[in-house]
Amino acid sequence: MFGTTSDVRLDDLAANPGPGLPMLAAATMAPDPDAVYRTWRAQWGPVVPVELSDGVLAWLVLDYEDIKQILMTWSVFSRDVEHWAAFQDGRVAPGTGLHAFFSPRQNAFYTEGDRRVRLRSVVDDAFAAIDETKLVRDVRTACRALLAQIAPLGQADLVASYTAAVPSLAVAAMYGLPAHLADRMRQYATDIFSNTPAAVPAFVGLNTMLAELIAIRREDPGDDLLSTIVHHEHALDDTELLDTAQMIQSAGHEMSVAWTTMTLVHLLGDHDFGTRTRSGRLMVDEALDNVMVHQSPTWHTPARFVTGNTELGGRMLRKGEAIVCAVAHATKTEHEGADLIWASTSRATLGFGAGVHRCPASRVSRIITKTAVEQALIQLHALKLDVPIKDLPFVPGLWARSAATLPVTFEPTHAPGSAQRDPVSV
Repeated sequence: MFGTTSDVRLDDLAANPGPGLPMLAAATMAPDPDAVYRTWRAQWGPVVPVELSDGVLAWLVLDYEDIKQILMTWSVFSRDVEHWAAFQDGRVAPGTGLHAFFSPRQNAFYTEGDRRVRLRSVVDDAFAAIDETKLVRDVRTACRALLAQIAPLGQADLVASYTAAVPSLAVAAMYGLPAHLADRMRQYATDIFSNTPAAVPAFVGLNTMLAELIAIRREDPGDDLLSTIVHHEHALDDTELLDTAQMIQSAGHEMSVAWTTMTLVHLLGDHDFGTRTRSGRLMVDEALDNVMVHQSPTWHTPARFVTGNTELGGRMLRKGEAIVCAVAHATKTEHEGADLIWASTSRATLGFGAGVHRCPASRVSRIITKTAVEQALIQLHALKLDVPIKDLPFVPGLWARSAATLPVTFEPTHAPGSAQRDPVSV
């Protein structure tokens, strides 16, 4: 059937969608996403038309080499939304989650060319200046405080009570903020990635809070990430500062939550995976890599936009169309048949992207996620997943795949700072 659909236009499909047009979220929420992709590939080939939401369509690319080409060729596949016809002509309607997420912003995520280079250099310098020892200490303290609240209970949902909160607490620590502002940041980030109308007020609320913090850091700089950005030699203007601070806070939130959550899922619920870790054959770092390869927290890349007619995967893509990369599926497929341990050391993962837009916070994200996983294994003794992995529901969304809940049991303890053990011995 692929041969008869290679000349299909997204505009034609949008005008006459038919009953079988795939929904992108079906892959992130499915119990068996591989089966979903197989079905789509059988019908459409390696470049699949999908609905993002609200009748807005994009191409989904499934093959590893094609995805690498997209990620490495920003001049043809741009993040600048001015190239997206559906956004410019109003099909991406104001007030929707898509419109809020893709509205133009002056930061390195949404721009290209010389402006992106300038904005990205500020972010790179800021992350390079982070005191990683202090970051580990701050994240460990935040993790222990969260876990101390549930330790006496003997059971918990680790998503609601732990993994959903850690990334925002970490960013708050890097920005030098108190915990109550960190919780507000967490909710804003969750709503921004929800692909619902809640994203609109979330952006407004986050920007209002960050604007106040930037004003404070202008007058009273500290030894923190936000102060580094505010006082960088490139002297970002007010809009650039606000949009850059917002990007750092929100861009990695959903992915960090998913990486932490899914690593714990597999450590606790996958017998072979957990056994290799407990026996010392896999350390936590390797467990994180294994999840990145086989269950990447970045499931689909946020859309890029075709700047001129081009062919990819046997299909003609037209100027102005949106294109999404199935990076988790492509990375996993690239490693099919590889040994569990050796595959975990592979660098052929697309979870952090590639090219000029490769995630600038991959090292910081690993520090935060590793610390969060280790502390859960150390502080909650005899930690066990309370349901089979196959029964876990997944968060509805477009870009990340993560368990919506993580019900666990453990030995309740009332003793703060109870005996700590190496996580591989749990």
